[in-house]
Amino acid sequence: MEPQSDMRGRWVGHNFERQTRIVRAAIELLESAPSVDVPIQDIANRAGLSKSVVYRQFDGRDDLDRRIRAQIADDLLDTLIAALDFSHGSVSTIARRTIQAIGDWAEGHQRLYGFLRSGPSSDSKVSAIGTLKDEVAVKISGVVNSIAAMIGMDPAPFASLPYALVTMVEGTLTRWVQDPAPKRTRDEIINDLALYVGYLIDGGARTMGVDLDQDEELMSVIARLAAGDRSEP
Repeated sequence: MEPQSDMRGRWVGHNFERQTRIVRAAIELLESAPSVDVPIQDIANRAGLSKSVVYRQFDGRDDLDRRIRAQIADDLLDTLIAALDFSHGSVSTIARRTIQAIGDWAEGHQRLYGFLRSGPSSDSKVSAIGTLKDEVAVKISGVVNSIAAMIGMDPAPFASLPYALVTMVEGTLTRWVQDPAPKRTRDEIINDLALYVGYLIDGGARTMGVDLDQDEELMSVIARLAAGDRSEP
């Protein structure tokens, strides 16, 4: 006889696979359906399951919607992390490609972006986009703290900067995406934001007594500062 623990583990895995199919089906429909209010029956049909199975997998429609937002947020976060790679590129390059990635995703998935902003992704009352911004800011803070430790400097002047940057970029891009007749092109708005991000980073660096060349490779900047050279190359 199969141990109960193995049976439970298999059942949990089976349910997880079904939940993933349902959430992915819902996301596909959100991209193409005429309304974000996609019926459960349509989601079930897309997932190749019965409506009753969908209802058994989630604690109501709100629970399903939270799971959908959580998956959308994870997909966007993967895009951001790939662009926000501090191992190569200058500060200017990293900032620009990350903003470009967000802009491309938001413009290419406007329905999903709107749904992401429509409610929470967990039992908390914090919006899914708010949770995502917190996660990105924490990741940036971790990198800043690591760099500060490598070069022997106090990261305190940058403590508020990650969330300020994330909020500015997300809010500005959201307004641009939602504007039916934007006055700035996508390239222009990305250039604007990259410039503003540069100003904020430069200001933080100067409070630490560092002259930062934003076009210098970041790894070279770190090596130079770690060697005690605080001047701009």
